[in-house]
Amino acid sequence: MTTPARPTPFCAYTAPALWDDPHVSAQMLAAHLDPLSPLASRPHAFVDRSAAWLVPALGLSPGDRLLDLGCGPGLYAERVARAGVRVLGVDVASRSLAHARAVARRDDLPVELRHGSYLDPGTDLGDGHDAAILVFEDYSVLSPDQRATLLARVHGALRPGGRLLLDVTSAARFATVREGSTTAPGLMGGFWSAEPYDGTHETFTYPGLRLVLDRYTIRTARTTRVFWNWMQCLTPHEVGDELRAAGFVAHDVLGDVAGAPHDPTSPTFAVLARRA
Repeated sequence: MTTPARPTPFCAYTAPALWDDPHVSAQMLAAHLDPLSPLASRPHAFVDRSAAWLVPALGLSPGDRLLDLGCGPGLYAERVARAGVRVLGVDVASRSLAHARAVARRDDLPVELRHGSYLDPGTDLGDGHDAAILVFEDYSVLSPDQRATLLARVHGALRPGGRLLLDVTSAARFATVREGSTTAPGLMGGFWSAEPYDGTHETFTYPGLRLVLDRYTIRTARTTRVFWNWMQCLTPHEVGDELRAAGFVAHDVLGDVAGAPHDPTSPTFAVLARRA
């Protein structure tokens, strides 16, 4: 068997196409709204605890403004807005945003939603926000250049002293990943297409970068599509350096975005920072 060529790190970025694909986005929204599913969001019991914790942790009061990056169907936006905080949510997934808008309209919540990538300068993130959040380890799926772009944009969107909370895939996670390849009809139970398809899932690792690539190739009778999912496993020191380079001060390392203590052996950690 021929070993596939190892792709160049961060050579392709397909997250917007994945999250806004008509079929995949329907699967993602169903997973978001399943209170026990960990596929697209964390279980809702954790989201409840996280939203309740982050409002005081970010120093938010009624009338303050929160920027929710990659807000999806508004699981955090809805909960934080119920505390009187005004939320601007940004996401590339049209279907998820439609759900978030419907909830905000139904319950008269102070939530504004914008369709677009938080990396795209054409997507207005606003300014003067009191805080920003980026949850579900989105930071780790970005390349170093993309992370620098994101942090620069968030810096510009926050008021001086505004806070940023994000969670990250940890260096400890890298040791648990193994390379491999699987091909199957209807890979992942029809997740990737409404049409019959064969799917291949390949996992590549890059030890020097603590980088993982999960590449999915989906072949129907009409098309072949490839989705790239990068995951860089980082340390608190590395994240702190990136934050400082962007004009932030990282002042707390936590176990998660619900305020758990940091555990160096855990697959994730969170960082609370402020705009210097």
